Amino acid sequence: MTERHTHDGAIKPGLLVLVVGPSGVGKDTLLDAARERLKDTAHICFPRRCITRPAGSVGEIHIPVRPEDFAQMARQGAFLLSWKAHDLCYGIPRHVQDDVANGKTVIVNVSRSVIDDARSLIGHNQVRVLNIRASRDVLRKRLEARGREDILDIERRLARASAYQIDGDNIVHVDNDADLEAGITRFIAAIEIDHAIANRA
Repeated sequence: MTERHTHDGAIKPGLLVLVVGPSGVGKDTLLDAARERLKDTAHICFPRRCITRPAGSVGEIHIPVRPEDFAQMARQGAFLLSWKAHDLCYGIPRHVQDDVANGKTVIVNVSRSVIDDARSLIGHNQVRVLNIRASRDVLRKRLEARGREDILDIERRLARASAYQIDGDNIVHVDNDADLEAGITRFIAAIEIDHAIANRA
């Protein structure tokens, strides 16, 4: 493991970057692009999520877990963070906490419902929230284009997006309603931004 150190030789504190935002805002696309472009940056990593969804399903590359196994893994402490959404269970592996402690910058896509849990477990100063945003019209077009929801479900997701609010410290808002390259550039900049600047954002 490559570690970053301060001038006195101590391991430089790491950072847990939580990527949040409503359905259709483009989180997976931005994460995939950042993962590819930052793959040679030793202190940055993008761990796969455990999801109760079969391998090869539409969407992100993930670690497939059966629902009954997920529940057992959660009881045994296999996950740092876990939540349920759209009839699926999601888990962030426990080793992420060690990665941050060892100076890594770890980027994960999560539900906003676990932000406070992450801050409690990792520490407020070691958690950054990237809130991905896009206009309602852009969200609608993206949801329609991906073909995973019917019209009623799209309307529900748009309603939730309109009410989407993120509170607390160290939040960086990333607009992703322009062209893809602009969104990727903003996303990577939000990962790499100086910690003190992020705290003021």
